[in-house]
Amino acid sequence: MRCLLLPLALLLAACSTTAPEPPTGEATSLPLLEPGFMLGTTFFGSGDVDALGTTERALLTDGIARGMTGFTLYVDWADLEPTPGRYTLDRFEATLSALRQLGFTPFVNITVGDIGDMNLPEDLSDGAGGFADGVALDDADVLDRFGNLLDRVVPIALANDVFLLNVGNEFDDRLDGDFRSERDAYVRFVEAARERVHAIEPKLAVGVTLTARPVREQTRTFQAMRGAADVVAFNYGPIESDLSVSDVNDIRSDFETTLARFGDGPIVIQELTCPTASAMGSSEAWQKTCYETLLDVITETPQVRFASVFTFQDFDAEICRAVQEALAFDESEELPEAFVERYQEYLCTMGVVRPDGSPKLTWDVLLDAAD
Repeated sequence: MRCLLLPLALLLAACSTTAPEPPTGEATSLPLLEPGFMLGTTFFGSGDVDALGTTERALLTDGIARGMTGFTLYVDWADLEPTPGRYTLDRFEATLSALRQLGFTPFVNITVGDIGDMNLPEDLSDGAGGFADGVALDDADVLDRFGNLLDRVVPIALANDVFLLNVGNEFDDRLDGDFRSERDAYVRFVEAARERVHAIEPKLAVGVTLTARPVREQTRTFQAMRGAADVVAFNYGPIESDLSVSDVNDIRSDFETTLARFGDGPIVIQELTCPTASAMGSSEAWQKTCYETLLDVITETPQVRFASVFTFQDFDAEICRAVQEALAFDESEELPEAFVERYQEYLCTMGVVRPDGSPKLTWDVLLDAAD
């Protein structure tokens, strides 16, 4: 239940300087992605095609036929390597194969760092989002261990048309905040992963995903990752720090400013999120206008190569309650009741398709953009 666009990181301070150019090399131009722009989606991070209902599958089939052919797939390191040196890759391979058979072109993120926490195998983790005693991300044995995993993952990815492999999601609030000392280690981790992947296939790009804030503010984490990775992707949702949605009149300028920070690109947007939560001041009409605005800007920005709608479908009531319980705030945080209400509704209204499989107003907007 990871990979949420939680904009609390907007409250953190950041340094503002000029970002370096990304590394030069074949993969920086995303050679495994078709020329132009690709629109995609995801199933709240999952790629479980078998769980699709008949109506949902028909919608997706139509979307793919119209050109909505990208897909973002998230996977945990621990799921691929539950114990040191023991790999469980069958489900990963089957998921990618099912997506490819539907007609999707996948983007994979192994979420090593995820929303402020380290997301590691049990023997490397302290169980609370940090490292086990004596462990650092740039330890030689950790780098080699992840490299050995990549040796097995990359051929599977290439066989299933993966064009980008990222090794972290929204971890910038950690590295720009209380854990700045970990930044250099993460940079070396990304550099080592990139070198290992390129030894197998130089055309497969390797990157990381940040929130929009460090991109906009040109923080040191953004600079460092841009210097280490082929691509720095980001997640974008016009959502304020109090979890209310932005005024539709402000979305364009903010999104344009964020995209401009990349210069000549290429630009990859792992998640575009426009929720319909009424508690956030949103609605289906607001979502429609939000996506229309974002896609208008994208069509005016040829450096944008990929953007994925987060997410395809809202949860039904039962799953929604389970997700809310699983991702509930700690009572000790003493957050305002209105904030918690917005967050809970946000979790369950990020989709562009309703729980019953019927499309929201936004769906036709996406199909027109894919066309």
